Amino acid sequence: MRRFSVVFLLIFTITTILTFFLVYKEVNHPFATAMVGGYAMFLIISLCYFLLAILWKASKLSRIELRRRLRRFIFYFVVIFGMSFLIKFSNPDYYKTVSIAFGISLGVSFFDLALPLRKTGIET
Repeated sequence: MRRFSVVFLLIFTITTILTFFLVYKEVNHPFATAMVGGYAMFLIISLCYFLLAILWKASKLSRIELRRRLRRFIFYFVVIFGMSFLIKFSNPDYYKTVSIAFGISLGVSFFDLALPLRKTGIET
């Protein structure tokens, strides 16, 4: 499983750099369009994989560990949401603020379950 993680991160890094280059240089070629579309599909499939892997491995966590992660998730969500709200106090965009706070706090709290980069006490 570790090899899969390394290969995935390598592919993600290379395609991200290539996509940024294609978009920045405004390359108008059929390959460039296919590359950017393929990268978008890769991101969507990766998101679905990560969410399913997190849910599957979270169901195997002990009750104490799950409670600790949920507390951390709620803490980060409240802190990030509060800071975003304070920064844009005069004109808050609640949909954007909630979605960013949710994504960051979910990633910080549960992302180590998606890729087994370190020992989490769960057998895969």
